[in-house]
Amino acid sequence: MAPAHYGVHVEARRSDNTGYTLLRLGPFFQTWIASRDADRLNTELAGRAATVIPGFTVTAKGAPFHVSEHESYADPYEADVVALLASRTPCHR
Repeated sequence: MAPAHYGVHVEARRSDNTGYTLLRLGPFFQTWIASRDADRLNTELAGRAATVIPGFTVTAKGAPFHVSEHESYADPYEADVVALLASRTPCHR
């Protein structure tokens, strides 16, 4: 049986449910590690929710890792995920 692959997607959404993906992390080989990183990002985001991207709600959530789109994922094991997110938000560019 092939190993399962999991990802974390950080998404910015408006109140009308339109939005986009800021950051994709993966692959994670265990769900608890993906969940831990998503929780860590959500904790970081909660502290500065109004300033991350004004007018958007930014959340991290577990998602399937799409192998065919692997170029669009950041490697979660070689970087600080909070620093990666900061580099991808408009107020930090």
